[in-house]
Amino acid sequence: MRNRAAITVSEAPLSTDKSTQDRVLDAAAELFWKKGFGATTTREIAASLGIRQASLYHHVASKEDLLYQLCVTSLEQFLRDVNGALDKPGPPLDRMRVLIHVHLTTLLKRQRSNAVMSTELRALTGAYRAEVLKARAQYAGLVRGMIEEAQTAGFLRTDIASKYLCLALLNILNWTLLWFRMDDALSTDHLAEFISVIFLEGAATSQARDTFHMPEPQRRPKKPAALQTASVTRLLNKAAGLFAKKGYDLTSTREIAQTAGIQKASLYYHIDTKEDLLYAICKSSLEQIRSDVEAALEPVADPLQRIAALIRAHIESVLRDQDRHAAALSEMHALSAERRAEVVKLRDDYESLVRSVLQEAQKAGLLRDDVPVKYLCLGLLGLLNRVMVWFRRSGSLSPSRLGELFARIYLTGAAASPRS
Repeated sequence: MRNRAAITVSEAPLSTDKSTQDRVLDAAAELFWKKGFGATTTREIAASLGIRQASLYHHVASKEDLLYQLCVTSLEQFLRDVNGALDKPGPPLDRMRVLIHVHLTTLLKRQRSNAVMSTELRALTGAYRAEVLKARAQYAGLVRGMIEEAQTAGFLRTDIASKYLCLALLNILNWTLLWFRMDDALSTDHLAEFISVIFLEGAATSQARDTFHMPEPQRRPKKPAALQTASVTRLLNKAAGLFAKKGYDLTSTREIAQTAGIQKASLYYHIDTKEDLLYAICKSSLEQIRSDVEAALEPVADPLQRIAALIRAHIESVLRDQDRHAAALSEMHALSAERRAEVVKLRDDYESLVRSVLQEAQKAGLLRDDVPVKYLCLGLLGLLNRVMVWFRRSGSLSPSRLGELFARIYLTGAAASPRS
């Protein structure tokens, strides 16, 4: 469990070097990111600003109002910055590069706020939620319109619908929120260049572009080594669904038991604490995806075909247990330090596996070498992992077909023809 120190504060005026609203929003974003929206109190936010809790309500109506303002101001900034940068006409691919650069710069300028919008939007209700979703759809429509403009002009491929090219690009861009550090040797300008290369020109060399064909799946995924009983699997799935929808801190053990169709007392036959459930969800999701990907890689020898097999297996695994992966991604921070370290190691070990597959293809001369394999890997994981945020089983694509499309985007690139 996370220990919360007692808070004492003496009233202090808010600094005038930034607007009061910006200071309040920045303080809230930092705490929401570190602890989660559900676990953060307005008292803690006020304390981080050096003011009393009552004074905070001169600036916001509620904690939810704070989250709403964070989301709205972030989206308004994207619309202002991107529309302003694209005000002047130019060749479609140049405009796409400008869009990528400005999106990334705006995204990372207020990294915490944008990360919170990505992970905590689910906590908004009613009119707040509807307005933020409308603004987000407006921005996505802007990006998709740019892609369609480039498709119409013959600069981007048309064998993949603009919807999925748009989602692929936003996946890669927005994943940087989770790994980019301002003290990294890589600047945002260079990162924007890498993403432009990966998306607009493709990860593969021109020779590989011409010869790439999607492999057929070789075998069914293996089951994880530690098999769960049906009752435990059901319990973890129900808990994961609630954690993904509401957040770990806002979900009670009573709700979990009720959703699983058991008495609360019966829940403790399987677990000692609620954290046991989150730990099992995080651990099992990472073990399963590694098992699925290793099984898909085992019979494939060709380096490019191995990347394609990895992409399809990753997406199919993530979407087969969508709630578990979503809960693990967004709620890992709620684990105790020891358990979090164990889960992070599992995540890092899987990332190393992905990187080794890409490095093998790069050494064979089949992946471009003007982008370091580290960023080819992070770009690929962004492309793949964020599908869990927006994929709906009622949509037009199956997980397998989506895996094929994203393999084609990554390995043959978004460009309509090879470029040297």
